[in-house]
Amino acid sequence: MLLAIAASISGIGNQWAQDDFAIIWKNSSVHHLADGWRAFARPYWPEPFTPDLYRPLALLSYAAQWVIGGGSPLLFRIASYLLYAATSVVVFRVALLALPAAPAFAVAALFAVHPVHVEAVAMAVNQGELWVALLSGIAIAIYVEARRAGGSAPLSKRTILAIAGLYLVACFFKENALVLPGLLVAAEAFLVPGGEPVGARIGRGRPLLLVMTLVAASFMGIRTLVLSGDVVGTFTAEGLAYLTMGQRALTMLSVVPEWFRLLLWPAHLQADYSPGEIVAQTEWGAAQTLGLLLVLGTAMATVAAWRKAPVIAFGLVWTAVAIFPVHNVLVPTGIVLAERTLLLPSVGFLIAVGGAAELLLRRAGSRDRLILAAGLGALLILGVYRSTTRHPVWSDQFGLWYDTANRDAPKSYRAHHALAEMYFLAGSEGRAEREYRLAIQYSPKMVSQVYLDYANKLRLKGFCFPAAELYRQSLTIRPNNIAARASLVSCLLHLGAYREALSHTRQGMSYGWELDTWRRLRHVADSALSAGAPPGSIRMTAVSDSVKGYINIGTK
Repeated sequence: MLLAIAASISGIGNQWAQDDFAIIWKNSSVHHLADGWRAFARPYWPEPFTPDLYRPLALLSYAAQWVIGGGSPLLFRIASYLLYAATSVVVFRVALLALPAAPAFAVAALFAVHPVHVEAVAMAVNQGELWVALLSGIAIAIYVEARRAGGSAPLSKRTILAIAGLYLVACFFKENALVLPGLLVAAEAFLVPGGEPVGARIGRGRPLLLVMTLVAASFMGIRTLVLSGDVVGTFTAEGLAYLTMGQRALTMLSVVPEWFRLLLWPAHLQADYSPGEIVAQTEWGAAQTLGLLLVLGTAMATVAAWRKAPVIAFGLVWTAVAIFPVHNVLVPTGIVLAERTLLLPSVGFLIAVGGAAELLLRRAGSRDRLILAAGLGALLILGVYRSTTRHPVWSDQFGLWYDTANRDAPKSYRAHHALAEMYFLAGSEGRAEREYRLAIQYSPKMVSQVYLDYANKLRLKGFCFPAAELYRQSLTIRPNNIAARASLVSCLLHLGAYREALSHTRQGMSYGWELDTWRRLRHVADSALSAGAPPGSIRMTAVSDSVKGYINIGTK
């Protein structure tokens, strides 16, 4: 607990950052508990965002922390640190199921200071990762202890209900908890004494698996209903969009070395892995070869350790099961890589390391044990140091994106895009335009939002000539973006390009949105063309407030 808090406390003064703004600070529905039950009937992401993900208990926990802390981020920081400390203790308990006390302590201590966990602990909205790891660890401990104590007897109804209850609660915090049955199967295979036929063990676990299957199906049914029939429930990450399954496999093979690096030696950390940090892969290359070798090597190590070193095999299987929700090959998700998603997999990885350490301890003399202890101490010091230097990066929105764009992930289009927005808010327009151009340089070909946001900023400053070109580029990517088309028409009218404006009004009307506004735009363009109105003499006003922001030019 002390190690976990020591590794995290440097961020105690951090303010809101990244998704904390949209999901907590600006989300009025989590600023009170009056109708907290409604969290079970609404998506995780609030309006005006697309209705993605379903995490009702996470929303309820945010509301409770907001009310108790008066909206201060300090209480969220404290809650995250306490959750992290508690999770570290549970990791120690799980490790004790497989290892003697010394290597089990090493596993939990390294977990407590592992720098890859900073993202999960530093952001309030990532508390779901901590809850899933905490509750999953408790469920594993209950299961293994019950199986060892019961011998050949079936699990009691109380144990089944306890594990199923933990499973349901964890799913309501974050969807990756759905992998818990896979972790239980791994625990049964490697941590429960054998000797029984496989059929008998399957039969003994069948009632629990049936109940957990019912829980998972019920959760997914409710989630799909709340998300209006969307089973996946989230957008596809830019680095995975429009790829075939084979191309996604190539892309994720290039990510495998990053997983290993972050678990083994996370000296370099970054808040974003968007293109061009990680880009879509459509051909085989050196990164794919390395990724495949690492996957095959891990599989071979698991098979080799299956009987001789079951703890190592258990840890490796745990890692694979826990990382499965973000493997992105069968079903693409909203991220290609995020450090927070490695919290649960890191438990298995460290248990495997602990299993290897136990093998060394068995053969080690007193001098070798001192060397191992010194090595552990050095790793703990390095872990605390790297974590404490990383937490302040998440101090606030501007600081996070400045460090990400300029130091940690200089090829991330998303980081440059976000930093451009920050600069515009601060009135530093020259720097904002430079960041927008970098965002465009690194963005995938099918991403139009950067062009659109940059164009809107220029239009609202009265610079329609460069804005019009950006709108055209945006519409080349997304022709059905009628808001962008309306803005383009307004700029074209301002520039005196009336024929092109007429063409775009006809296309805009074909979508059936705000027809009164489109009719006015068409009438103005036609009249201005007939009258030969000079550029700059036309200024549109919106029929309704819903389109006012799309057609205003300049500050008037």
